[in-house]
Amino acid sequence: MAASSAKGRKATYNLATKERRKHTLSFRRTGVSAECAVTDEKYIPKVIPKTGEAKHRIQKALEKSYLFTSLDKDQIRTVIDAVEEQRHKAGQVIIQQGDSGLMFYLLEAGSCEVWLQKRPGTNPEMVKTYSAGDSFGELALLYDAPRAATVKASTDCIVWAMDRATFRSILMTSTNEKRQLYEEFLENVPLLQSLDKYERSAIADVLEAEYFDAGKVIIIEGTPGDKFYFLEEGEAEARSKGQIVMRYNKGDYFGELALINDAPRAATVATVTKCKVVSINRESFKRLLGKLEDILHRRKAEYTHPSK
Repeated sequence: MAASSAKGRKATYNLATKERRKHTLSFRRTGVSAECAVTDEKYIPKVIPKTGEAKHRIQKALEKSYLFTSLDKDQIRTVIDAVEEQRHKAGQVIIQQGDSGLMFYLLEAGSCEVWLQKRPGTNPEMVKTYSAGDSFGELALLYDAPRAATVKASTDCIVWAMDRATFRSILMTSTNEKRQLYEEFLENVPLLQSLDKYERSAIADVLEAEYFDAGKVIIIEGTPGDKFYFLEEGEAEARSKGQIVMRYNKGDYFGELALINDAPRAATVATVTKCKVVSINRESFKRLLGKLEDILHRRKAEYTHPSK
C-alpha cells in the first residue's frame, strides 16, 4: 500500500473524540443503552393455530429476513407457530416512538415508513422505509428499551407479530451467540472505535460471513453495490483501470462508496491470500452506519491516488 494511503486512513480514524461522537448511531440518542434483556428459562412456546397456506407464507417471509438465517428447523417451527397475523391500513401506526416494546414484526406485504422525532418539540422526520421481507421492532426487545422511532403503514400491510417471550427465547439466543463471535473483531475495527458496545452489537447481529480462496474476486468494478465488507482474515487489494488503488488487511473495510453514492462499484476487489470477510447488506448499512457517512465520505480521496 502506498504510504500516503496508510497515512490518510490513520488521519481519518484519529478524529478528535468530540468530533467522532457526532457520528454515532441514531439509536444511542433514543435510549437504547440498557444491557441485553435476559431470556425466560421457564418459557413455554406459544402455538397459534394456522392453516398450511399461512405457515407457507410465514416460511417465505422468514427466508427474506437476516435475523432468521441462523435458526435451525425446530426454532423456525417454533417461530411459525408463535407469530400472529396482523393487518394494518395505510396510515395506521404500528409502533409509537417512546412506547414499551412488546412485539417484533416481520413485514410480509405492503410498505411502512419510519418516523423519528430527534428532539422534543420538533416535527418527526421520515428516515427509512420498509418493504416486504423487512423486520422491525427488535431493538426495544433486545435492549429492553423504549421504541426508538415510530413505524407507520404507508400502504395496507400484512405483518407477522412475535411476542416478547418468543423473541427472547428463540432469537436472542442466536443473536447473542453471533454477537459474541464478532465482538472482539469489531472492537478492533478502527472505523467503529467511536461506537459503544451496544452499537457494535447491533452491527454484529447483521453480519454475514463469506470465505474466499486466494485470487478470488469479491467485488467487480462497474457492477451494482449491495454489500459493505469488513476484512476479518487475510489480505486483499482493490484495482481500478489495472492499477492497485488500495490494499486491505484485517480490520479494513471496503465497498462503502457504491452504497453511500448509490453508484456502481468504483474498483475491483480481489483476495491476495485466503480471506474471511463479513458483510452488511444495503438496507442494514443505511440503517446502522448512516451516521458514519461523513467519515466514509472522506475516504473517497484515497481511491483517486493509486499506489505507487
